[in-house]
Amino acid sequence: MADKRFLPRRMDFESLVRVLTEEHRVMEAGLARMKEAATEDDFDGVAAALEELDPVFRQHIADEESQILRLLIGELGVSGAEAEIRVFQQHRPIYRMMQLVAELASRSAFELSADQHRLNDLFLEHTSLEEKGVFPRALGAFRERQRRRAPEPS
Repeated sequence: MADKRFLPRRMDFESLVRVLTEEHRVMEAGLARMKEAATEDDFDGVAAALEELDPVFRQHIADEESQILRLLIGELGVSGAEAEIRVFQQHRPIYRMMQLVAELASRSAFELSADQHRLNDLFLEHTSLEEKGVFPRALGAFRERQRRRAPEPS
């Protein structure tokens, strides 16, 4: 799902993981703004919050899929990274749900509320899986690769 216009950021791997974790907080805040706007029937506010989130989410996906997932598959193989692949496969449904909520913001308050709650729940579950499972495993694989590549002490 990585967008061709969003290229992977160039930074060391551990810094990237910190940035991705921080972006989870940014996106959670954006979803909270969206929820508040929906509660107040401020459909323009819902659309604006999602518009702000869109480039953050797309850059985030570009980095996760091109760097985190690539490292995990390279170090653990496809079968070894199966759980992480499943987590990253949630990117497309989350993004589609964001688009649906933005579309509903211009039409139906009832549908908007239900889908906004589903989006929030899906996103929170996804970020929890990344922070508690994917990122620690990727950091471990990265550090193990660095250890293997380090020159032997003389």
